[in-house]
Amino acid sequence: MIRIMQHRRLAFVAATVALGAVALAGCSSTNAGGGETGGNNLTADIAAGSVGTVDQFADMTDICVTDAEPGSITLGVVDGGGTNSWSKTVLAEIESEAAQCPAISKVDYVAGSFDLETTTSGITSLAAKGTDIILVIPDAGPGEAHLPAIRQATQAGSIVINFASDPQGKAGTDYLDYTDQSPKFVGKTKAEWLVEQLGDAGGNVVFFGGPAGALVSTQEFEGAQEVFADNPQINLLSSEPIATNWDPAQAQQAMAGLLSQGEKIDAVIADYGASASGVIRAYEAAGIPLPLITTTDDNSLSCGFADLKAANPDYELATVSSRTWIGRVALRKAVAAYLGGSDQEPSIYNLALFEDSTGATPGTVTPEEACLADAPADATPSTLLTPEEISALFG
Repeated sequence: MIRIMQHRRLAFVAATVALGAVALAGCSSTNAGGGETGGNNLTADIAAGSVGTVDQFADMTDICVTDAEPGSITLGVVDGGGTNSWSKTVLAEIESEAAQCPAISKVDYVAGSFDLETTTSGITSLAAKGTDIILVIPDAGPGEAHLPAIRQATQAGSIVINFASDPQGKAGTDYLDYTDQSPKFVGKTKAEWLVEQLGDAGGNVVFFGGPAGALVSTQEFEGAQEVFADNPQINLLSSEPIATNWDPAQAQQAMAGLLSQGEKIDAVIADYGASASGVIRAYEAAGIPLPLITTTDDNSLSCGFADLKAANPDYELATVSSRTWIGRVALRKAVAAYLGGSDQEPSIYNLALFEDSTGATPGTVTPEEACLADAPADATPSTLLTPEEISALFG
Protein backbone atom coordinates (compact mmCIF):
# COMPACT_ATOMS: atom_id res chain seq x y z
CA MET A 1 0.00 0.00 0.00
CA ILE A 2 2.83 2.44 0.86
CA ARG A 3 4.57 1.66 -2.44
CA ILE A 4 1.35 2.40 -4.35
CA MET A 5 0.91 5.67 -2.45
CA GLN A 6 4.46 6.74 -3.35
CA HIS A 7 3.88 5.83 -7.01
CA ARG A 8 0.71 7.88 -7.07
CA ARG A 9 2.38 10.93 -5.53
CA LEU A 10 5.27 10.73 -7.98
CA ALA A 11 2.80 10.54 -10.85
CA PHE A 12 0.95 13.55 -9.43
CA VAL A 13 4.15 15.60 -9.40
CA ALA A 14 5.18 14.30 -12.83
CA ALA A 15 1.87 15.40 -14.28
CA THR A 16 2.49 18.98 -13.21
CA VAL A 17 6.09 18.92 -14.39
CA ALA A 18 4.82 17.87 -17.80
CA LEU A 19 3.27 21.33 -18.08
CA GLY A 20 6.76 22.76 -18.24
CA ALA A 21 8.57 24.90 -15.72
CA VAL A 22 6.43 27.81 -14.59
CA ALA A 23 8.24 30.81 -13.16
CA LEU A 24 7.35 32.12 -9.74
CA ALA A 25 5.51 35.14 -11.05
CA GLY A 26 1.84 35.84 -10.95
CA CYS A 27 -1.04 37.77 -9.48
CA SER A 28 1.03 40.03 -7.26
CA SER A 29 4.60 40.63 -6.30
CA THR A 30 6.27 38.90 -3.39
CA ASN A 31 5.38 40.52 -0.09
CA ALA A 32 8.78 41.62 1.12
CA GLY A 33 9.32 41.86 4.80
CA GLY A 34 9.67 39.34 7.49
CA GLY A 35 10.59 40.67 10.85
CA GLU A 36 9.85 39.78 14.42
CA THR A 37 7.88 36.70 15.37
CA GLY A 38 4.13 37.32 15.39
CA GLY A 39 4.24 40.68 13.65
CA ASN A 40 3.80 39.92 9.95
CA ASN A 41 0.09 39.77 9.23
CA LEU A 42 0.36 41.84 6.02
CA THR A 43 4.01 41.75 4.99
CA ALA A 44 6.07 38.58 4.78
CA ASP A 45 8.55 36.88 2.47
CA ILE A 46 6.10 34.28 1.15
CA ALA A 47 5.93 34.84 -2.64
CA ALA A 48 2.30 35.93 -2.36
CA GLY A 49 0.29 35.45 -5.55
CA SER A 50 3.00 33.48 -7.34
CA VAL A 51 2.06 30.76 -9.83
CA GLY A 52 3.71 27.37 -10.25
CA THR A 53 3.39 23.62 -9.93
CA VAL A 54 3.41 21.09 -7.10
CA ASP A 55 7.01 20.06 -7.65
CA GLN A 56 7.81 23.42 -6.00
CA PHE A 57 6.24 22.51 -2.65
CA ALA A 58 8.12 23.63 0.46
CA ASP A 59 8.77 21.54 3.58
CA MET A 60 7.32 22.52 6.95
CA THR A 61 10.44 21.27 8.73
CA ASP A 62 12.45 23.89 6.83
CA ILE A 63 9.97 26.62 7.80
CA CYS A 64 9.26 25.77 11.43
CA VAL A 65 12.83 26.33 12.60
CA THR A 66 12.44 28.27 15.80
CA ASP A 67 12.85 28.02 19.53
CA ALA A 68 9.26 29.20 19.98
CA GLU A 69 7.55 27.57 22.91
CA PRO A 70 5.62 24.41 21.95
CA GLY A 71 1.94 25.16 21.43
CA SER A 72 2.51 28.92 21.42
CA ILE A 73 1.01 29.56 17.95
CA THR A 74 -2.78 29.46 17.91
CA LEU A 75 -4.40 28.22 14.69
CA GLY A 76 -7.97 28.48 13.46
CA VAL A 77 -9.55 27.06 10.31
CA VAL A 78 -12.86 28.33 8.93
CA ASP A 79 -14.41 26.23 6.15
CA GLY A 80 -17.38 27.85 4.44
CA GLY A 81 -18.66 24.33 3.78
CA GLY A 82 -17.25 21.68 6.06
CA THR A 83 -20.06 19.21 5.42
CA ASN A 84 -18.50 16.67 3.06
CA SER A 85 -15.60 14.22 2.89
CA TRP A 86 -13.47 16.71 0.94
CA SER A 87 -13.59 19.15 3.86
CA LYS A 88 -12.91 16.32 6.32
CA THR A 89 -9.79 15.39 4.36
CA VAL A 90 -8.66 19.03 4.05
CA LEU A 91 -8.80 19.42 7.84
CA ALA A 92 -6.87 16.18 8.33
CA GLU A 93 -4.17 17.41 5.94
CA ILE A 94 -3.85 20.68 7.85
CA GLU A 95 -3.63 18.81 11.14
CA SER A 96 -0.99 16.51 9.63
CA GLU A 97 1.05 19.51 8.51
CA ALA A 98 0.62 21.29 11.83
CA ALA A 99 1.97 18.21 13.62
CA GLN A 100 5.32 18.89 11.94
CA CYS A 101 5.59 22.22 13.75
CA PRO A 102 5.59 21.82 17.58
CA ALA A 103 5.00 25.56 18.02
CA ILE A 104 1.42 25.14 16.73
CA SER A 105 -1.32 24.35 19.21
CA LYS A 106 -4.42 22.34 18.30
CA VAL A 107 -6.63 23.42 15.40
CA ASP A 108 -9.73 25.45 16.29
CA TYR A 109 -12.20 24.51 13.52
CA VAL A 110 -15.40 26.17 12.28
CA ALA A 111 -17.65 24.57 9.65
CA GLY A 112 -19.85 27.17 7.97
CA SER A 113 -22.23 24.62 6.41
CA PHE A 114 -22.53 26.94 3.37
CA ASP A 115 -24.16 29.59 5.55
CA LEU A 116 -22.53 32.99 5.08
CA GLU A 117 -23.46 34.33 8.51
CA THR A 118 -22.07 31.25 10.28
CA THR A 119 -18.87 31.41 8.25
CA THR A 120 -18.18 35.12 8.73
CA SER A 121 -19.06 34.87 12.42
CA GLY A 122 -16.51 32.08 12.70
CA ILE A 123 -13.82 34.31 11.20
CA THR A 124 -14.55 37.30 13.43
CA SER A 125 -14.91 35.13 16.55
CA LEU A 126 -11.50 33.56 16.02
CA ALA A 127 -9.99 37.00 15.51
CA ALA A 128 -11.68 38.34 18.65
CA LYS A 129 -10.02 35.52 20.63
CA GLY A 130 -6.64 36.69 19.32
CA THR A 131 -6.00 33.66 17.12
CA ASP A 132 -2.55 34.05 15.58
CA ILE A 133 -3.26 32.29 12.25
CA ILE A 134 -6.66 31.98 10.58
CA LEU A 135 -7.00 29.87 7.43
CA VAL A 136 -10.24 30.48 5.53
CA ILE A 137 -12.10 28.67 2.74
CA PRO A 138 -14.40 31.55 1.69
CA ASP A 139 -17.01 29.55 -0.24
CA ALA A 140 -20.22 30.06 1.75
CA GLY A 141 -21.30 32.89 -0.53
CA PRO A 142 -20.45 34.57 -3.83
CA GLY A 143 -17.89 37.20 -4.71
CA GLU A 144 -16.64 39.47 -1.95
CA ALA A 145 -19.21 38.32 0.62
CA HIS A 146 -16.55 37.16 3.10
CA LEU A 147 -14.26 40.16 2.75
CA PRO A 148 -15.61 42.35 5.57
CA ALA A 149 -14.98 39.59 8.11
CA ILE A 150 -11.58 38.76 6.59
CA ARG A 151 -10.54 42.43 6.71
CA GLN A 152 -11.75 42.69 10.31
CA ALA A 153 -9.65 39.67 11.30
CA THR A 154 -6.60 41.09 9.53
CA GLN A 155 -7.06 44.49 11.19
CA ALA A 156 -7.30 42.72 14.54
CA GLY A 157 -3.79 41.36 13.95
CA SER A 158 -4.43 37.78 12.83
CA ILE A 159 -2.48 36.36 9.92
CA VAL A 160 -5.26 35.47 7.46
CA ILE A 161 -4.60 33.25 4.48
CA ASN A 162 -7.48 32.15 2.28
CA PHE A 163 -7.39 28.92 0.33
CA ALA A 164 -9.45 26.75 -2.04
CA SER A 165 -11.81 29.59 -3.03
CA ASP A 166 -11.05 33.10 -4.25
CA PRO A 167 -11.93 35.71 -1.60
CA GLN A 168 -11.50 38.59 -4.07
CA GLY A 169 -9.96 41.60 -2.38
CA LYS A 170 -6.21 42.23 -2.38
CA ALA A 171 -3.40 40.19 -0.89
CA GLY A 172 -1.18 42.32 1.35
CA THR A 173 -4.06 44.67 2.10
CA ASP A 174 -7.18 42.72 2.99
CA TYR A 175 -5.34 39.53 3.99
CA LEU A 176 -1.86 38.11 3.64
CA ASP A 177 -2.36 35.68 0.74
CA TYR A 178 -4.72 33.39 -1.17
CA THR A 179 -3.54 29.95 -2.24
CA ASP A 180 -5.33 27.52 -4.53
CA GLN A 181 -5.35 25.76 -7.84
CA SER A 182 -6.09 28.00 -10.82
CA PRO A 183 -9.75 27.07 -11.42
CA LYS A 184 -9.65 28.59 -14.89
CA PHE A 185 -6.59 26.54 -15.78
CA VAL A 186 -8.30 23.40 -14.46
CA GLY A 187 -11.39 24.18 -16.54
CA LYS A 188 -9.21 24.39 -19.62
CA THR A 189 -7.42 21.15 -18.72
CA LYS A 190 -10.69 19.23 -18.46
CA ALA A 191 -12.20 20.83 -21.56
CA GLU A 192 -9.14 20.08 -23.68
CA TRP A 193 -9.35 16.41 -22.68
CA LEU A 194 -13.00 16.31 -23.75
CA VAL A 195 -12.23 17.97 -27.08
CA GLU A 196 -9.60 15.33 -27.72
CA GLN A 197 -11.99 12.51 -26.82
CA LEU A 198 -14.99 13.82 -28.75
CA GLY A 199 -12.94 14.68 -31.85
CA ASP A 200 -14.40 16.30 -34.94
CA ALA A 201 -17.83 14.81 -34.28
CA GLY A 202 -18.15 16.87 -31.11
CA GLY A 203 -21.15 16.56 -28.85
CA ASN A 204 -23.21 18.00 -26.02
CA VAL A 205 -21.53 18.81 -22.70
CA VAL A 206 -22.94 19.80 -19.30
CA PHE A 207 -21.06 21.38 -16.39
CA PHE A 208 -21.85 20.71 -12.73
CA GLY A 209 -20.64 23.16 -10.07
CA GLY A 210 -21.14 23.71 -6.35
CA PRO A 211 -23.35 26.33 -4.67
CA ALA A 212 -24.88 28.88 -7.04
CA GLY A 213 -22.35 31.64 -7.68
CA ALA A 214 -19.37 29.85 -6.08
CA LEU A 215 -16.30 31.42 -7.67
CA VAL A 216 -14.34 28.18 -7.84
CA SER A 217 -17.14 26.84 -10.07
CA THR A 218 -17.70 29.93 -12.18
CA GLN A 219 -13.97 30.40 -12.80
CA GLU A 220 -13.54 26.77 -13.87
CA PHE A 221 -16.58 27.15 -16.11
CA GLU A 222 -14.99 30.19 -17.75
CA GLY A 223 -11.86 28.19 -18.54
CA ALA A 224 -13.93 25.46 -20.19
CA GLN A 225 -15.90 28.05 -22.14
CA GLU A 226 -12.70 29.48 -23.61
CA VAL A 227 -11.66 26.06 -24.93
CA PHE A 228 -15.09 25.24 -26.31
CA ALA A 229 -15.30 28.66 -28.02
CA ASP A 230 -12.42 27.51 -30.23
CA ASN A 231 -14.12 24.18 -30.86
CA PRO A 232 -17.61 24.87 -32.25
CA GLN A 233 -18.31 21.14 -32.58
CA ILE A 234 -18.76 21.17 -28.78
CA ASN A 235 -22.14 22.37 -27.50
CA LEU A 236 -22.11 23.49 -23.86
CA LEU A 237 -25.75 23.12 -22.86
CA SER A 238 -25.89 25.64 -20.00
CA SER A 239 -24.82 29.26 -19.70
CA GLU A 240 -23.58 28.77 -16.13
CA PRO A 241 -22.58 25.89 -13.85
CA ILE A 242 -25.46 23.67 -12.74
CA ALA A 243 -25.70 24.18 -8.97
CA THR A 244 -25.38 21.09 -6.74
CA ASN A 245 -23.97 22.45 -3.45
CA TRP A 246 -21.33 19.74 -4.06
CA ASP A 247 -23.93 17.24 -2.88
CA PRO A 248 -24.03 13.91 -4.81
CA ALA A 249 -27.77 13.58 -4.22
CA GLN A 250 -28.42 17.01 -5.70
CA ALA A 251 -26.15 16.22 -8.64
CA GLN A 252 -28.06 12.99 -9.24
CA GLN A 253 -31.37 14.84 -9.16
CA ALA A 254 -30.15 17.53 -11.57
CA MET A 255 -28.72 14.95 -13.97
CA ALA A 256 -31.94 12.92 -13.86
CA GLY A 257 -33.83 16.06 -14.82
CA LEU A 258 -31.57 16.67 -17.80
CA LEU A 259 -31.79 13.06 -18.98
CA SER A 260 -35.58 13.15 -18.76
CA GLN A 261 -35.60 15.88 -21.40
CA GLY A 262 -34.36 13.33 -23.93
CA GLU A 263 -31.40 15.28 -25.33
CA LYS A 264 -28.25 13.18 -25.74
CA ILE A 265 -25.43 14.24 -23.44
CA ASP A 266 -22.02 13.07 -24.57
CA ALA A 267 -19.83 14.36 -21.76
CA VAL A 268 -20.00 15.76 -18.23
CA ILE A 269 -17.64 18.12 -16.42
CA ALA A 270 -18.02 18.22 -12.64
CA ASP A 271 -15.87 20.33 -10.35
CA TYR A 272 -16.20 17.78 -7.51
CA GLY A 273 -15.73 14.04 -7.83
CA ALA A 274 -18.56 13.11 -5.47
CA SER A 275 -20.92 15.10 -7.68
CA ALA A 276 -19.77 12.95 -10.60
CA SER A 277 -20.77 9.90 -8.56
CA GLY A 278 -24.27 11.34 -8.36
CA VAL A 279 -24.23 11.85 -12.13
CA ILE A 280 -23.32 8.19 -12.63
CA ARG A 281 -26.18 7.04 -10.41
CA ALA A 282 -28.63 9.10 -12.50
CA TYR A 283 -27.43 7.43 -15.70
CA GLU A 284 -27.66 3.99 -14.15
CA ALA A 285 -31.19 4.66 -12.88
CA ALA A 286 -32.21 5.82 -16.36
CA GLY A 287 -30.62 2.80 -18.03
CA ILE A 288 -28.53 5.02 -20.31
CA PRO A 289 -24.86 4.26 -21.14
CA LEU A 290 -22.39 6.46 -19.30
CA PRO A 291 -20.85 9.47 -21.07
CA LEU A 292 -17.30 10.76 -20.84
CA ILE A 293 -16.69 12.27 -17.39
CA THR A 294 -13.96 14.62 -16.21
CA THR A 295 -13.89 15.82 -12.63
CA THR A 296 -11.71 15.80 -9.50
CA ASP A 297 -10.33 12.55 -8.14
CA ASP A 298 -12.59 10.47 -5.91
CA ASN A 299 -11.90 6.96 -4.67
CA SER A 300 -15.29 5.60 -5.70
CA LEU A 301 -14.62 6.73 -9.26
CA SER A 302 -11.13 5.23 -9.33
CA CYS A 303 -11.97 1.92 -7.69
CA GLY A 304 -15.26 1.55 -9.51
CA PHE A 305 -13.96 2.39 -12.96
CA ALA A 306 -13.20 -1.13 -14.20
CA ASP A 307 -16.69 -2.44 -13.47
CA LEU A 308 -18.36 0.60 -15.00
CA LYS A 309 -16.15 0.37 -18.08
CA ALA A 310 -17.08 -3.29 -18.55
CA ALA A 311 -20.75 -2.35 -18.61
CA ASN A 312 -20.23 0.89 -20.58
CA PRO A 313 -17.58 0.37 -23.29
CA ASP A 314 -17.49 4.06 -24.31
CA TYR A 315 -17.07 5.37 -20.77
CA GLU A 316 -13.79 7.14 -20.02
CA LEU A 317 -12.66 9.12 -16.97
CA ALA A 318 -10.16 11.92 -16.45
CA THR A 319 -9.53 13.73 -13.16
CA VAL A 320 -7.42 16.48 -11.69
CA SER A 321 -6.31 16.45 -8.06
CA SER A 322 -8.98 17.49 -5.57
CA ARG A 323 -6.18 19.49 -3.93
CA THR A 324 -7.10 18.51 -0.40
CA TRP A 325 -3.45 19.34 0.26
CA ILE A 326 -3.85 23.07 -0.49
CA GLY A 327 -4.43 23.90 3.19
CA ARG A 328 -0.91 22.63 3.86
CA VAL A 329 0.44 25.36 1.57
CA ALA A 330 -1.66 28.00 3.32
CA LEU A 331 -0.39 26.85 6.71
CA ARG A 332 3.27 26.81 5.66
CA LYS A 333 2.99 30.37 4.34
CA ALA A 334 1.25 31.54 7.50
CA VAL A 335 3.85 29.93 9.77
CA ALA A 336 6.68 31.48 7.74
CA ALA A 337 5.01 34.87 8.13
CA TYR A 338 4.42 34.45 11.85
CA LEU A 339 7.99 33.34 12.52
CA GLY A 340 9.49 36.02 10.30
CA GLY A 341 10.86 33.42 7.89
CA SER A 342 10.59 32.76 4.17
CA ASP A 343 8.44 30.48 2.00
CA GLN A 344 8.92 30.78 -1.75
CA GLU A 345 6.58 28.00 -2.90
CA PRO A 346 3.78 29.06 -5.28
CA SER A 347 0.43 30.32 -4.09
CA ILE A 348 -1.53 29.36 -7.22
CA TYR A 349 -1.09 25.92 -8.84
CA ASN A 350 -1.58 25.00 -12.48
CA LEU A 351 -2.84 21.42 -12.30
CA ALA A 352 -2.49 18.91 -15.10
CA LEU A 353 -4.59 15.74 -15.23
CA PHE A 354 -4.01 13.29 -12.38
CA GLU A 355 -5.89 10.32 -13.88
CA ASP A 356 -6.64 9.45 -17.51
CA SER A 357 -8.36 6.14 -18.14
CA THR A 358 -7.31 6.26 -21.81
CA GLY A 359 -3.63 6.25 -20.82
CA ALA A 360 -2.97 8.89 -23.47
CA THR A 361 -1.86 11.75 -21.21
CA PRO A 362 1.82 11.63 -20.14
CA GLY A 363 2.45 11.66 -16.41
CA THR A 364 -1.02 10.45 -15.39
CA VAL A 365 -2.11 7.30 -13.60
CA THR A 366 -5.01 5.08 -14.57
CA PRO A 367 -8.03 4.82 -12.24
CA GLU A 368 -6.92 1.30 -11.30
CA GLU A 369 -3.53 2.66 -10.22
CA ALA A 370 -5.09 5.56 -8.31
CA CYS A 371 -7.57 3.39 -6.39
CA LEU A 372 -6.97 3.27 -2.63
CA ALA A 373 -8.11 -0.29 -2.12
CA ASP A 374 -8.10 -0.11 1.68
CA ALA A 375 -9.79 3.30 1.94
CA PRO A 376 -13.48 4.20 1.81
CA ALA A 377 -15.30 5.29 -1.32
CA ASP A 378 -15.14 8.98 -0.41
CA ALA A 379 -11.36 9.09 0.11
CA THR A 380 -9.22 11.24 -2.18
CA PRO A 381 -6.54 9.32 -4.14
CA SER A 382 -4.30 12.38 -4.61
CA THR A 383 -4.23 13.19 -0.89
CA LEU A 384 -0.85 13.64 0.76
CA LEU A 385 -2.05 11.85 3.87
CA THR A 386 -0.21 8.61 4.65
CA PRO A 387 -2.10 5.30 4.49
CA GLU A 388 -2.11 5.27 8.28
CA GLU A 389 -3.57 8.78 8.43
CA ILE A 390 -6.25 7.82 5.89
CA SER A 391 -7.20 4.81 7.99
CA ALA A 392 -7.39 6.95 11.14
CA LEU A 393 -9.48 9.58 9.35
CA PHE A 394 -12.12 7.28 7.94
CA GLY A 395 -12.02 4.61 10.61
